[in-house]
Amino acid sequence: MNPANDDTTKAASKRVHDPLVMPFSNVRHLDFRDKIRAAKLAGFGQLSLHPHETRDTIKGGLRPEDMREIAAENDVAVTRLDPLSNWNPRWLPTNMGASYINDFDIGAAEFFELCEQLGIKYCSLNATFAEDIYTTDEVVEHYASTCDLAARYDVTCDLENLPMWGVKTLRQAWSIVFTADRPNGGIVFDTLHYVRSGSTLDMLKEIPAGRVHCVQLNDGPLRLPAGVTLEENCFDRGWPGTGEFPLIEIVRTLADMDALRQVSPEVFSPHNATRSAAEIAALSAESLQALLDAANVAY
Repeated sequence: MNPANDDTTKAASKRVHDPLVMPFSNVRHLDFRDKIRAAKLAGFGQLSLHPHETRDTIKGGLRPEDMREIAAENDVAVTRLDPLSNWNPRWLPTNMGASYINDFDIGAAEFFELCEQLGIKYCSLNATFAEDIYTTDEVVEHYASTCDLAARYDVTCDLENLPMWGVKTLRQAWSIVFTADRPNGGIVFDTLHYVRSGSTLDMLKEIPAGRVHCVQLNDGPLRLPAGVTLEENCFDRGWPGTGEFPLIEIVRTLADMDALRQVSPEVFSPHNATRSAAEIAALSAESLQALLDAANVAY
């Protein structure tokens, strides 16, 4: 092999594969048009949506075809519905309040019908059930069945590890996806859950690059602050570059793997509720682009 060509190939792989994503977390307080506006102002070409918000938007009179037209007019693609929690019969979390449960209770059939109506091809699965509710084989069975249902709608199901629930580590999530062996199965990689679950770069490197379909970047202290629970921390995140997470190392590892797809600055924060579309756009774009520049990754 020509060393010069090899170097060129490696350099070419250190890039984000597709347009950056405005995650639903950052724009949840905005109406659909302003969600699209925030994505466009940020220079992001993709948007994820929350299923309940999407259902409510349609019930409010904005038809799926209207939503698709608005997105297309602004050069924004709605690519992911996030999350599906009710993909197994004992999905109810034991550590969350009624308002959270009500906000995430949507059946899989309705969820995938929303995907079909909006032309969405990717979804995120959260394993909200408590630890030890299921055996590993049972989780694999439920995940595989959900992938099979999603395949009827041409949707890819990406499993996300969340340390406060039943699929805690990145290795555990990949083991489920690998064992289920479905062509439309994959992984959501999130830096908060990576750090809080004690996952490692070695675990990340075990996953084939093509199976990492979504990368969510955020920041915070390395150690969970005293008196703060995992559940509380999950919804009070920092913008990339404002905390102690080893983000540059993580992004460089993902880039070396050629696994930077659907990259977003996913920042759940109570402070976002008071911010305009323009403010959200600026925070999202500046934090993410500064991180990618520091990691020497093209986007």
